[in-house]
Amino acid sequence: MKLRSISVLILFLLAGSVLAADNPLKTLDAMIGKFQCKGMAFASPMGPEHATTATVESKWVLGGQWAGYTYAEKKTTANPKPFVVSGYMGYDPAMKKFVNGGVDNMGGYGTAQADGWMGDDLVFVGPYNGGGMTMNGRDTFTKSANGLKHMYEVEENGTWKKMSQETCTRMK
Repeated sequence: MKLRSISVLILFLLAGSVLAADNPLKTLDAMIGKFQCKGMAFASPMGPEHATTATVESKWVLGGQWAGYTYAEKKTTANPKPFVVSGYMGYDPAMKKFVNGGVDNMGGYGTAQADGWMGDDLVFVGPYNGGGMTMNGRDTFTKSANGLKHMYEVEENGTWKKMSQETCTRMK
């Protein structure tokens, strides 16, 4: 009986390790760590075009089920109200989609979904609520040799308008 229990335990552990190896969450590892970002926020109702610098810190949280992140722009003369957003990325196995939810220092919040990595790109699309409006937003993350590139767009009258883009370099 004891041998049978040990065999069942070994099979369970092996099945668990196979599931862990195939876990889509692990494909978010490219987004985990500390990054220094430089980019541009384009002119919009939120303000004039200006250069941005920011830091991103992300790590696995809540038992490794979520990638928690904070993106914080640096205050400059050209960017007197720097944007800060905190949120979580994860995976919904029922929908077979990545999910993202975040809140920001402007009182906005958003949720989005992504089908998965298409080559080096991971594209989240979903509603963003802020300033008394709801609009469809799209975050495109592209893996690069030493970090990530990010572009944020909003949908206006059926077309996508670029709001910001940046290159984020992994810090050591």
